[in-house]
Amino acid sequence: MNIRAYHAAVILAAIAIIVAGASRSAYGFQIAPLSSVWEEKLTKEPTSNRARIAGRLGRLIKGPVHEELTQLAMGCTTADEELPTNTDCATADAGFATQFINYGVRWNDLPPFSLGPNQGNKCNKIFGSGKACNVSQTVRFSTQPDCWYCMFNAAEKIAASGRKIVGCLPAVREKGSRMITAHLLARSHYGDLQFLHAMAPEDNLDPALTQSDILGWLEFAWKVATREIPRDTLLRDVRIPVMKDRFHCSGWSVADLYVQGRQDTMLRFIHDIAFGSVLHTVQDSFAEGHAERELSRSGEQCSATLPLPRPGRIREFHSYAGQDGHRHDTKDLREAMTGAVAGRVSDAIDASRQLATYYGGRSKWAEVEPYMQCLFALSSESRRSSAGDQFRRR
Repeated sequence: MNIRAYHAAVILAAIAIIVAGASRSAYGFQIAPLSSVWEEKLTKEPTSNRARIAGRLGRLIKGPVHEELTQLAMGCTTADEELPTNTDCATADAGFATQFINYGVRWNDLPPFSLGPNQGNKCNKIFGSGKACNVSQTVRFSTQPDCWYCMFNAAEKIAASGRKIVGCLPAVREKGSRMITAHLLARSHYGDLQFLHAMAPEDNLDPALTQSDILGWLEFAWKVATREIPRDTLLRDVRIPVMKDRFHCSGWSVADLYVQGRQDTMLRFIHDIAFGSVLHTVQDSFAEGHAERELSRSGEQCSATLPLPRPGRIREFHSYAGQDGHRHDTKDLREAMTGAVAGRVSDAIDASRQLATYYGGRSKWAEVEPYMQCLFALSSESRRSSAGDQFRRR
């Protein structure tokens, strides 16, 4: 997908919002970036359908920020000083990152998910004509857009009501807690898997707990990327606390998690997909709507034994349930993530490049872990999670 076509799609979606007379709350989240040509063929999810549905829903197509950060990390040749005006790397088709890495970078936002026999019934009633949700097929945005949109909105309402969205109910529940089990899309955006986006699963959570979940997830994904964890491993058998805690009841394998419904075409490239997912989580941690960091200090390094630039320490992990989606999205824009306005390379690019170096050298987790700990170090003034004052729903 070339840049001109991408911008045209954004404009069309924006016009749809104006024509529909959408209110501020109507574009509380943005549809993910348009697919690459390769991804369209492989997943049979045409860009034209995604753009059409986005326009009909009154949503904006997201800019390919994660894709650009990843292409820059993998060697795309835009000079750092040209970033404010040069968007040559802002596409999944730039050719520096493999298409499977790009698919992985998108996976955190758009994980394929399945529904049980009785799930999706309300969506079928809402949309009236025919069934919005076909529970016999994996749900993706472009293959079942009405169902995807309905299930996303339902998750938003559940989270706003104060109920916790989880995958596995704990053996012992907290007194007065209200929990509901849900699909992967709901869990990753509004529930117990918000660590995929470097966020806390709920307000008032100790930052050390969220830090531990994030690092546990990154350990898992990195070990899949480097083949330390085989793709047929059951998630409940992974000896990483956050994976056992969140997936002990699922019966899923690593392959089920990453390439559900596309095992025939994508399974042998799961290592690249997992690495792309690692990049997404790390990149999200530098978006202000996801986490609040201290300002980076020029020249500060991770440690004497790890002489790499240390980014600002984390003051707070935010939780999405109480956020205004529009306020959140403004800090996910290209300028905020690439540092294009500030005229310097952002910490997100620096970190992505270093991780690409590790991955290119097939570094094992034992070597990468100290750097991940540096990236997610907590400030001495760290505080419990919240929506964040500037992102809170008014």
